[in-house]
Amino acid sequence: MESQTLPSQPGEPRRRAAHGVLAAAGVLTAVTLALVYVSPGLDPSARALLWIAQFGLLGLFAAERICRFLQARRRKEAPALDWMDLSLLAAAAALLTLGLPFGGRLLPAAAMYVLLSRSWLLLPRRRLGLILNVLLALTGAVAVAALILEYGFRAPRPVSPNVLHAVQTVVVGLFILDRLVRLEAARGRMAYLSDNWVDFALMLVAVVAMAVARQLHGGILSAGALYVIITQVYILLALILRGLSVNLDFAGSGIHPNWLLISSFLAMCLAGSGLLMLPAATPENGARLYYDQALFTATSATCVTGLVVRNTGEDFTPFGQAVILGLIQMGGLGIMLFGTALALLVGKGLSVQGSNVLGQMIGTEGMGQLARAAKFVVITTIGMELLGAVLLYPMFAAPQGGGVPPVGQAVWNSVFHSVSAFCNAGFALYGRNMMAGVQQGWPRALRDHWQVIGVVAPLIVLGGLGFPVIEDCWRYVRHALGRALARRRALARRRAGAPASPPRPRLSLHSKLVLTTSAALIVLGAAGFMLLARELEPPPLARVDGKGTTAAAEIDAMRNPHRWRNLSFAAQLRGAVFQSITARTAGFNTVDMERDLPDSGRLWMCGLMIVGGSPASTAGGMKTVTFALLILTAWSMVKRREAVEVFGRAISVTLLRRAVTLAVLYLALVGAITLLLCVAMPRWDFMDLFFEACSACGTVGLSTGITPELGLFGRLVVIVGMFAGRLGPLTLLLALTTRIRHVRYSYPTENVVIG
Repeated sequence: MESQTLPSQPGEPRRRAAHGVLAAAGVLTAVTLALVYVSPGLDPSARALLWIAQFGLLGLFAAERICRFLQARRRKEAPALDWMDLSLLAAAAALLTLGLPFGGRLLPAAAMYVLLSRSWLLLPRRRLGLILNVLLALTGAVAVAALILEYGFRAPRPVSPNVLHAVQTVVVGLFILDRLVRLEAARGRMAYLSDNWVDFALMLVAVVAMAVARQLHGGILSAGALYVIITQVYILLALILRGLSVNLDFAGSGIHPNWLLISSFLAMCLAGSGLLMLPAATPENGARLYYDQALFTATSATCVTGLVVRNTGEDFTPFGQAVILGLIQMGGLGIMLFGTALALLVGKGLSVQGSNVLGQMIGTEGMGQLARAAKFVVITTIGMELLGAVLLYPMFAAPQGGGVPPVGQAVWNSVFHSVSAFCNAGFALYGRNMMAGVQQGWPRALRDHWQVIGVVAPLIVLGGLGFPVIEDCWRYVRHALGRALARRRALARRRAGAPASPPRPRLSLHSKLVLTTSAALIVLGAAGFMLLARELEPPPLARVDGKGTTAAAEIDAMRNPHRWRNLSFAAQLRGAVFQSITARTAGFNTVDMERDLPDSGRLWMCGLMIVGGSPASTAGGMKTVTFALLILTAWSMVKRREAVEVFGRAISVTLLRRAVTLAVLYLALVGAITLLLCVAMPRWDFMDLFFEACSACGTVGLSTGITPELGLFGRLVVIVGMFAGRLGPLTLLLALTTRIRHVRYSYPTENVVIG
């Protein structure tokens, strides 16, 4: 059956032609106004002619809109666009009338003409959406480029700041225009407003702030400076909101979650390395930063490892340190999870495919729990990091080698190390990490402050437990407190015939496994460290490290009161507990790994690094649950039990096979990275290379001094190890085998000889 075309109304072609002419005139005038606004000056006669042209065009718009409004048979049938047009006409007239003495009103008038011209009404809805997406992408790229040119380069900049500020103002206008056009083209405008209320609220605040800034004179900041700040803040927030929308689009695109995870981490590594290569990221008189060093640093931050080839505090400016901190934060949670959770917090919707992706990332199976779990992740992360920064401030505000640090520097150090600790990154702004001040003669070294074991260590543990465990424990504590309060009213409940108290709360099997394994590893790790680190130190020339170490220097170092063997028992116990915690993917150190640990101690630390943290956390490694399942499987074989049982529950065979696969792949990854490092660094001791490989694959960040000495090939090897260790070898393997089909047949079984 052929579709019939509805007959057009009389005069429709003529009306569309007139509208097309007016639209073209409006766009042409808007472009002219924009060009005039960017130009430094304008002749008075040209300005007067421009005013006359504006009012003339405004009159044409008014005549066309009013005639169309009056032609409606009944006012109730008048299109909603007419009411919007009349409101815009009144606003345009007021704007131009109030702005006659000022040339600064030209650009707002240009935007008004674009709105009044309604040139997009001549396009089909689908084509309009495509054009808006392309325009938005180009505008976003221009906005990012303008911000990078202004803040990523030192004076003299490649482009004049005045030109950059003018471009940023145009970008703001285009961002606002994009939202207004999409609102007008939306089928359900109220639904669109509800979904994007944050964008429109931000637009309103920005417009009001700009109007106020234009009227200010004097004060702390000039009107022009305040206007630029408001413009740039709006651009930054608008880019974040657009990025959240793009993140949701990717999550619901149907791409396999493993590929989304891999591509997001790869994009962050590349983008971070590019930002670190900007001149403003490194000191002006510092050593040159090469791209392989920038890529290594960006990968280490994104994969929350902590291995560094350049001193983070000295070789990077506050801008470069902020880039590293941003990579740590997004890499710790994952850009897809972080972006999706933020999008849910600002009221964005989530598709079914996006829900599946988010569920796999945070370990939540229930569709109805995804939004709550994602919000819990972001709120918990921000809350823990803020609390950690507040508690760490006294430590970084204490007197150091050069006196008392400035307040701003102490605040920045507190925030940086709090985020680095919770994300298990191990990055520090001091060359010797938490050992800063030991050899520099500070009144009190960092490792001697109570915050190291009382704040940094708990942040590491909480970040390594995983968000499902934290949420489960929070629910358990909340229910336990509620149950305790209910017991006080037990007598009244019994008399009323109601239950004496609510049901007893319980932890999930996953939480019990994680908490038990983590506690056991901390205790056993500290005990082993205490025993093995007290062993006689290695011979003076046992290792060839290329630094010209002599026996006299080693003997002199052994007499140093700050060495491990010369510390008090309380200091050694505190250091052993901290190193047991930080060895499982955090990377902070209060002990000199190069000089204070014998090979036996390093091997013990390698075991802790291989195990790593827990699933769905900011940590890396084989994961505690995988390690626990392997131990339980061996124990069930010893006890001759058919099923693997723990805490009154049986583990499925599928999970056991997955645990064995993950363990084999992870050990193979560590072996491959160790082998490649042996090829890249043949003059170094094998234990040091194995330690470096375990640290890279486990995203730990501890080193015996090899990292700064790595060559180009060695750095690339470690980069691959950090990337694969953060994502997990099983994730990479599953991503490469997504096209393999599941077979529905099986062969007969036959026994083989093992053991």
